[in-house]
Amino acid sequence: MSQAKAAAGLLASECPPFDAVVTSDLERARVTGRLIADVVGCDRLSIDERWRENHAGEWQGLTPDEINRDWPGYLSSNRRPPGFESVESTIARSTAALDAIASDHPSGCVLVVSHGGVLRLLRQHLGDPDTRFPNLAGGWFEHGVDGGWRNGSLLFPLELIADELRNTGAVE
Repeated sequence: MSQAKAAAGLLASECPPFDAVVTSDLERARVTGRLIADVVGCDRLSIDERWRENHAGEWQGLTPDEINRDWPGYLSSNRRPPGFESVESTIARSTAALDAIASDHPSGCVLVVSHGGVLRLLRQHLGDPDTRFPNLAGGWFEHGVDGGWRNGSLLFPLELIADELRNTGAVE
């Protein structure tokens, strides 16, 4: 939670005020979204299951080591098990969630607390190269006057990334 508090402080000091905060219904995003909403002073918090992470089918809840053990060669060849949510499904639900935000908050600035896989696929769909998101990183999505969406800038808070690298042992 210390990372989430640090991210919330950066959002409060570096970003425009948020009209609302929308989170995935999964616990980690919900808790993080509530904490950020409190810190940035936004009292409009809602939960939308369309922002949840891709469903991994039979891999749900498994670590990469467990997947490699039980499904040899699948990850390295980019194959997925039965029940793994399709890219098209993730794009459809996340785009619908974006459209709902635009409808509910025209000309507003809304913070969405979601998951890296969803954001990664959505940004690819809108023309960005494949980009992995470290914890608490994000990006802007901009709604055009034509009703379409485009990617805005990415937000990779350097001090949070440095903490993540230290916590995972990638650097000392």
